[in-house]
Amino acid sequence: MQSDLTINLKHFIQSLYAQGVRHVVISPGSRTTPVALLWAEFAATVQPDMQLHIAVDERDAGFLGLGLAKTQQMPVALLATSGTATVNYAPAIAEAAVSHVPLIAVTTDRPEELQGIGAPQTLDQQALFGTHVKKALAVTMQSTTPDTTEYIDYAIQDAVHVATQQPAGPIQLNLPLRKPLMPDLNQSWPVVEPIIYADSTTQLELPATLLAQLAEKVMFLAGPAETVDYQQQLQAVAERHAIPVLADVLGQIRPGANDIGGIDALIESDAIATLPKPRAIVRFGGTPVSAKVLQWLKAEQIPVVQVGENFVGRDHSRVTRYQLDVGETPFLNAFDQTIAPQPAAFLQEWQSSQGVIKQAIDNQPLSDIGVVKTMAALPAETQLFIANSMAIRDYDNYWLPERPVTAWANRGANGIDGTIATAVGMAQGHANNWLAIGDLALFHDMNGLMLAKQAQVNLNVLVINNDGGGIFSFLPQAKAEDYFETLFGTPQALSVEKIAALYDAPYTRITDLADLAELVATPADGLRLIEVVTDRAENVAQHQAVLADLVGGSSDADD
Repeated sequence: MQSDLTINLKHFIQSLYAQGVRHVVISPGSRTTPVALLWAEFAATVQPDMQLHIAVDERDAGFLGLGLAKTQQMPVALLATSGTATVNYAPAIAEAAVSHVPLIAVTTDRPEELQGIGAPQTLDQQALFGTHVKKALAVTMQSTTPDTTEYIDYAIQDAVHVATQQPAGPIQLNLPLRKPLMPDLNQSWPVVEPIIYADSTTQLELPATLLAQLAEKVMFLAGPAETVDYQQQLQAVAERHAIPVLADVLGQIRPGANDIGGIDALIESDAIATLPKPRAIVRFGGTPVSAKVLQWLKAEQIPVVQVGENFVGRDHSRVTRYQLDVGETPFLNAFDQTIAPQPAAFLQEWQSSQGVIKQAIDNQPLSDIGVVKTMAALPAETQLFIANSMAIRDYDNYWLPERPVTAWANRGANGIDGTIATAVGMAQGHANNWLAIGDLALFHDMNGLMLAKQAQVNLNVLVINNDGGGIFSFLPQAKAEDYFETLFGTPQALSVEKIAALYDAPYTRITDLADLAELVATPADGLRLIEVVTDRAENVAQHQAVLADLVGGSSDADD
């Protein structure tokens, strides 16, 4: 006869599976014993498409799950033991909250009789992640009441639905468990019927006042995308209507016939002054990587129409005039059917800016920008993960991919923690993957390299090593020369070659962009570390020179 613990946990696992959970990241610990063993049995004997990932470091486990959930567009579970182990999920939970990723933190806990009386490895895990989760639920797995399994089937499926319902986000399921913890293995499994949550389709009618705003000189702003289901339609509508698209590096639409990259550089260099001012901007996706584009919209008093159920009320610049709480597809359908195409001249003038950018970066040496320019030749269907700070800004401005490449980043809370682990999650089950990262972000998450090794993913890790925090050299504190290097430059004197050796990964140091171009054209094969050494001071000068070239070339571009 199976124990209550075994029966209830089987219903718990089956209920998660019923609502689409196909991945769980498990961090070993004593209190996880019954859950981990039954999950392993479930994957081995009941549902072979249930995939288990083992990550010893809970902080990286959270980011590994984040990468899986973000790129595979499905809920992913995490499993940790009691105590501080669970707290290590906090950075990934925070990122998931801001970027609308359905992470499910399953935190095993000590029972109520051990709470608050000095029992080891015990802390208050109820609602541990505060307002960063959409729902926090404690479920007793050793209950003997007759309707416990019915409650688990309903409550757990409902909780996963909450996590995946737009705007999506993380949840916590806390499981207090008493000893003995060993479950009954090799016994029958119950059948849990999935609850069907019906989606509604919205037929949108655009208001008359909005139609007037969208009559001419309209631009689309494709900000960081959280789904990949509307980008082709957005490009098609833009092409039919001759609409330029300000294409954020994370908008998932580069390259496209109407895409405009490098908006931040165009604004900073004032090359944008030569381009026609739009009458309205239709904004899709999250907060753009470019901080200047929202400032420009506000300064020029350009009306903004914000589209998307996840993004209503998420405009810190407060320039939005129309907030449409609808899906991108219904809006694009209505726009396509209601708005007449605009004259092509407006689009053509904006497209001229792309020739200016290409010309400005064409002869870059072995430098941060030169590396980004070379990465434009990545093969089609490559996945590229971009670290925050300097890397994401350079790719937003100067990466003009020649083929469809999916670009990802942790651009919710914008931290550098867990970058490698998230990229490993992205790389699961995909053939060709790259990670663009700086030396500090690499140092911050070296444990992620162990995940890459263990998972045997195909991941090229491209490290720009300028021995410190390159982004700070562009900020006002760089003028405080007496204290800058200690407080902000923070050189670590890392040997990337030795780091590669620690994880048994091939290492290549690039001394010529032609060598990098050769690697870019070659699919990733396992884990490889590729290093480019640059100088922070030279990097600032090179960026300033490119901005000057943008102004100089803005009037005579013909591409």
